[in-house]
Amino acid sequence: MQTYRIRQLRLEKGWSQEQLASIAGLSTRTVQRLENGEQASLETLSAIAAALELRIGDLNQPPPQENSDSSQAEQAIRRQVEEEGRLLRMMVRFAFIAVLLFAINWFTHPQYLWSLWAMAGMSIAVIMRATRTLLLRDFFSRWQRQRLEQKLKRLN
Repeated sequence: MQTYRIRQLRLEKGWSQEQLASIAGLSTRTVQRLENGEQASLETLSAIAAALELRIGDLNQPPPQENSDSSQAEQAIRRQVEEEGRLLRMMVRFAFIAVLLFAINWFTHPQYLWSLWAMAGMSIAVIMRATRTLLLRDFFSRWQRQRLEQKLKRLN
């Protein structure tokens, strides 16, 4: 199914389907079929392109990409979810290792709980990752963007 930009170009000129069909020397039904994605002959495309004062190739071009901001926002959300997943995996590993170390400590030297020191060290890493992932989400990227803008302004 071929898609043409006929509807978009027609609406930009403020024409109805009947007006375009009349100017191009085609039937209204032909214009409707083309706007709905049906295949057109080269002669028909030539007539429409002449009416719209364009080249035939301009009719075949896909419409400009829809809002790349939305795809960038989607990518940012995906990165955030990945970071949250990494944090969760790190917390599960921490819990498993902490329980294992505590069990080893309890059965070997219950009078001195050295495993608490290891847990404290690991918990610092988990807290730092959680802070970066949950609290400082966009802080660094915003800072980088602002810094880049400052540098570019100085350059100009």
